[in-house]
Amino acid sequence: MLTSSSQSPASSEHPDFLMSGLGVDEHDREPGEQAARERETWVAIAWQDFIHLIESNSHPHHKAYYHHQHMRLEDMPTGSDHATVHAVLIFMIGLYAMSQGIPLSPKDACSFRKEGLEEFQPDIAYYIGDNAMQVPQGTRMIDLNHYPLPDLVIEISDTTLSDDLGGKRLQYEEIGILEYWIWNVKTGKIIAFANALDGSSRRIRTSSVLPNLSFDLLEEAMERSWRSHQSEVGKWLMQQMNAPGESSS
Repeated sequence: MLTSSSQSPASSEHPDFLMSGLGVDEHDREPGEQAARERETWVAIAWQDFIHLIESNSHPHHKAYYHHQHMRLEDMPTGSDHATVHAVLIFMIGLYAMSQGIPLSPKDACSFRKEGLEEFQPDIAYYIGDNAMQVPQGTRMIDLNHYPLPDLVIEISDTTLSDDLGGKRLQYEEIGILEYWIWNVKTGKIIAFANALDGSSRRIRTSSVLPNLSFDLLEEAMERSWRSHQSEVGKWLMQQMNAPGESSS
């Protein structure tokens, strides 16, 4: 578990707070999550040591996060279910943006960094609307001192649900990500939060950054993807998008 020498009240300044699922009902967690949670660790480390570690060859296949002088490393996901959800979700969001004429720029497993303060490597991130073309071709790591935050961040949770609901959620909330989605691979459901400018967040079932996109629609399309190929799912999804107000079949 994460530890801290500073025992402040339950606030964003307390690193232990990184491991809490704030405002999240226990039924959102999977059976067996406690055992997995005990293996998840945020480790206190100075920024320069963190950078040295992740840029060395000792952790070439890990996702890295840094927040409140603590880091978290995760194995890069390689499972089939995670890979399927990842690919289909990018496909579905792209179709929706195309059908609605929404400017969109996806970032797949990209590194975002604010020197000395923050690092995060979400499964998927999006720049939307006026931000869609802010990051030029040739950019390797996205420097948040020069480029804006992504508008939407998505974590696909197969074995990382506890921290996706806890530490990562808090990080994304505090730094000002407008929307954060967690796709629970085991349940096929989205847990999503809209973050306000004052640092607070609320649960949502319809996106604001992708206006009027219903998570019920995405969840049904994903469920169909397990029994139909992508072309069929895409055709069905486009029919739903072009027929607002009609129930899916």
